[in-house]
Amino acid sequence: MTASLRTDLDKLSRLAFRRTEKAREVVREFHEVKKQIQDHASCAEAECLYQWLFVPLTLWPVDVAGLMTHLLRKMIAGPKLDPKTKLLLALLGTPPDESVQSVAAAHEHLVQLGNYESLIKSQPKFEEMEQQLHRDPDFNRAWNEIKEHFPVNDYRNPKGVVRRRMVQERNFRSAWDFRWTAKKDRFQNVFDAFCHKWNLYGMEGDRPLLLKLTVNLTPYGTMILIPGYWSFDPKRDLNWKAITALHRARGVQRQGPKLSVNRMANRDDAIAAKRHWKEARAQGLRGRRRVEWVLAKLHLDCGNDESKLKRLLRMK
Repeated sequence: MTASLRTDLDKLSRLAFRRTEKAREVVREFHEVKKQIQDHASCAEAECLYQWLFVPLTLWPVDVAGLMTHLLRKMIAGPKLDPKTKLLLALLGTPPDESVQSVAAAHEHLVQLGNYESLIKSQPKFEEMEQQLHRDPDFNRAWNEIKEHFPVNDYRNPKGVVRRRMVQERNFRSAWDFRWTAKKDRFQNVFDAFCHKWNLYGMEGDRPLLLKLTVNLTPYGTMILIPGYWSFDPKRDLNWKAITALHRARGVQRQGPKLSVNRMANRDDAIAAKRHWKEARAQGLRGRRRVEWVLAKLHLDCGNDESKLKRLLRMK
């Protein structure tokens, strides 16, 4: 094992959600073949994608580990990538800034433990409902009946947890068509209805996993789930300062009607400035003469607005 590989595996081990288990092999594969692919036309793209393996899972828009495996196989097989793979890599781009990754990684470790206390103020609501659930004879009767009808242990994950099917953002649902033929399908439908009745996301052994008021980062935004049983008080239940800081870690700009109008106007001015700058260069204008010519075209003051012109030319 090289020092570099050891360092990368150590970095992977510090991430939440069993990242070593999920990405260890592709990290090893990269180190095994990196000399073989160093002269490949897409070596830079492979290096960039490799850095995505160490980005918190919360920020992955696609299965990066699977994509990395696919990319390495393609690069070893031939000197060029197919256009569709190149398009995917181009759209994925470079990983988020380290500051964003750091905030997301810290949040993931809390989520992994089910710890939302830094964002949620009303933990007693959850504790009260959880105590009621443990004492509910109807709940215990229903769970025992499920265990009588189904081999529940067959459906537990390695941690001993049985989960219901997840409902996705905007209420989209994958693999939702009703099926009753296979034993697993019959169990899943019954278990989903059981979880709905008692506001659960699953069972850990005989312990109900009651839904919490949660705040989670996703690759596309920040999601807040308010359980159906929760009497929601937006002022007292959520730590909005902490939630805002978590959301803004992505580098979100301040917004509002006036700010948006000003930014749109600046973008229009930037487009015009770059167009006039090219026109001036085409006319052979250089240095101070070019600056003054462009400022005049933009109706800006030659004495005071040169710094504004520089900002406009830097805008993307």
